[in-house]
Amino acid sequence: MKIRVNLWLILLGVCAPLAFSQPSNCGCEQKPQLNVLAVVNGIKITQHDLSIDTRTQVSLAQETVITARAQELNLQINKTLLEAEAKRRGTTSAKLLELEVMAKVIPPTEKEARAVYEQNKNRIGRSFSSVKNEILTQLKNERETLRANQFANSLRAGAQVSVSNLQVTAPANEADLSRVFATVNEVNITSKDIEQSLLPLIFRVQQQVYALRKRDLDIRVNDLLLEQEAKRLGTTPKALIDLNVRTRVPIVSEEQARAFYKEQKGQLPGSFSELKYQIMQVLQEREAEKWFVAYADELRKGAAVQIYLTAPTSPDLRQLCCNPVD
Repeated sequence: MKIRVNLWLILLGVCAPLAFSQPSNCGCEQKPQLNVLAVVNGIKITQHDLSIDTRTQVSLAQETVITARAQELNLQINKTLLEAEAKRRGTTSAKLLELEVMAKVIPPTEKEARAVYEQNKNRIGRSFSSVKNEILTQLKNERETLRANQFANSLRAGAQVSVSNLQVTAPANEADLSRVFATVNEVNITSKDIEQSLLPLIFRVQQQVYALRKRDLDIRVNDLLLEQEAKRLGTTPKALIDLNVRTRVPIVSEEQARAFYKEQKGQLPGSFSELKYQIMQVLQEREAEKWFVAYADELRKGAAVQIYLTAPTSPDLRQLCCNPVD
């Protein structure tokens, strides 16, 4: 279980160093963007109040959109070339890929999969039989990708492809959607084409970012309520945790740890005797988290809590580039 740095767990003596990276312009935030995420008994919680860990994870998640955007132009060029070639041959793009890529890939053998396993078994930490199919699939995907690139290069060699010097960046406004990044046989590939293709990825990233922010926001709200309750009662947050959480958390038994091990045995790198204490610690942390949540719910019942962070909806281009930012 990953330990999160927050007031609840700091009071239990758990802490870990974290790193922070500056956010980039991913063009994947729905607009208008919110700065104030919640208000707790009149106290605002803003995006800047979220932990460095959360902001770093958000930045890393959004970086996947930036990376995909940089790669999408080549994908759009290849897609245009593929469609044109399929039309020329009187077939579909799917059938052409089957003929020129899938049919020309030699399936990997078990011997090749085992060779890969032997080179990486210390890192894999699982038996060959449990990962064989995964390795075979990975090898096949790599070969298909290599063959697809070869086929794409052959199509480019016989086509008129012109790529602009413009950097493929997120559109800042509606006019930016008309930017032409490449021309393939007189067909323009625009920023709108690229952004439209990225919408499913952007939505997944938005959902991931929302989950990260919501989890951290819940912690911030709970921390504030704990501090305020301690001040009201003339005590300390630690004393409240000791009274309302520590004393109520049940001790995880060896039987519970063994049952967990049996359920997860295929995914665990070791015997029960080797992992027993680690498993018991994980299960103990889960129990503690349940009681943290229960006590936090008690505190929220008597508090004025307004949450402004909302789950994302399936985005469109206007939401991402064309509305004003608050």
